[in-house]
Amino acid sequence: MEILNQEVIEEIIRLTWRNPAFMAIAIALIWLIPQLIIRRMLAANYKEKRLKKQEDKIKKLYPKTLK
Repeated sequence: MEILNQEVIEEIIRLTWRNPAFMAIAIALIWLIPQLIIRRMLAANYKEKRLKKQEDKIKKLYPKTLK
């Protein structure tokens, strides 16, 4: 006796993969999760570059060596 027979497996597939609402949510998650990760990485890079530019501008205004 199998724990999951063929009928139970087919019923699970019918209720999930063939369900339009479930598929819409699954596709949306597959589409959105990478975008959120990439956006977070790009925002961190932008912030780091912005701080570096600000630091360089401050160094130009107040050099450490006096002439």
